[in-house]
Amino acid sequence: MTRVRAALQMQWQRRVAAAGACALIGVLVATAGPRLPALLSAAGLAVGILGTSLLLAWGTTAAQADVSGRLVILFVALVAALPELTVEVQLAITRQAQLVTANLTGATRLDLTAAVVMPALGSVLLRSRGQTMPRLVLNPGRRLDLAVLALAALGSLFVVARGRLTLIAGAVFGALYVLYMVRGQGGDDEQPAAIGVAAQIASLDRASRRRLYRALLGFAAAAVFTTARAFPGELLRAGQAFGIDPYLLIQWVIPLFTEVPELVVAGALVLYRRPAQGVALLLAASVTQSTLAFASIPAAYLLGGGGTALPLAGRERVELLLTASTTLMAVAALASLEPDRTDGWIMAAAFGIQTLFPNWPVRLFAALALLVFALDVLLSRRRSLRPIAAALPLGARQHHRLGPDRHRTTP
Repeated sequence: MTRVRAALQMQWQRRVAAAGACALIGVLVATAGPRLPALLSAAGLAVGILGTSLLLAWGTTAAQADVSGRLVILFVALVAALPELTVEVQLAITRQAQLVTANLTGATRLDLTAAVVMPALGSVLLRSRGQTMPRLVLNPGRRLDLAVLALAALGSLFVVARGRLTLIAGAVFGALYVLYMVRGQGGDDEQPAAIGVAAQIASLDRASRRRLYRALLGFAAAAVFTTARAFPGELLRAGQAFGIDPYLLIQWVIPLFTEVPELVVAGALVLYRRPAQGVALLLAASVTQSTLAFASIPAAYLLGGGGTALPLAGRERVELLLTASTTLMAVAALASLEPDRTDGWIMAAAFGIQTLFPNWPVRLFAALALLVFALDVLLSRRRSLRPIAAALPLGARQHHRLGPDRHRTTP
């Protein structure tokens, strides 16, 4: 038993060291700047982003063992979102209005689609191994996530209609994020989803655990500012050499590296037969993207000298419309807290179509189709909407009248 524990300890320590080395490579490449060949520079920064994202994911998940108080939770959530936020703010400050929505929409759609699709895929994989997936019942605390996502999607539709993202709209999205943090992330009976390296760190004695995750978060937070700021420019430089559409590069390549830790952890939780926690992790990430990122962009655009409103061209409006439709479809699919696998396959099909055919007419069609499906599912599950609305402060009195939640189940 002692040998097994020693082997496990060496294994997670090597993983942390490898992720730290990747993060350091990213910092060195970012420091070298355009002196390196474009493809080599982009590859090095991608490795760095992946390393810092892993360190942030492990550190923040392990820190939940000691989290107490809303300010600590706010800090943990902010640090976990640093890679995506840094890229989006950097693009806004440099006034690349045509690209600023790319990473935001790509990351949000990836997380939300995975949240609905992953349990269905996990069920298929487990069945091929002769195992069964337990019944997926989300914690009632996730209704707050769904309520905030629904409001953020409606706000996005308003931004699409106006054709610009203003400071006032950004303040509204920021207020939604503050509301989400004040009301709390998840139910009190929902335990942190710590597995793998994060679980090994969390199992250390309190003093050692705190020293380690603080060191990981400090180093990764410093590294991500250097690496993520340089990544968009070097990625575009590499894409230009190969004639790749800049918008698609920013939209899919960067989220693939920044979201990998969350997707891997969520996928592992599903395969460990803990699908509710996997979905919860992806929903929390989606809330941050749908609120805090939207709040940061217009302020960053103003700081860069771009004015008080970020203009949105036709393509960006279609992308935001598709993201809002995806969000509403995810809310509809999860509204009952016991999602139907059919909804997951619908979202998987829509995601595949928009990825294979990235032109705006196809994406506009996919957006409108998802809106229709979302409205249909929401109407069929309209009884689930009142508890979701009650998760917000305005619905607190109504929630009190509804009485105890009959579906309260610990995932």
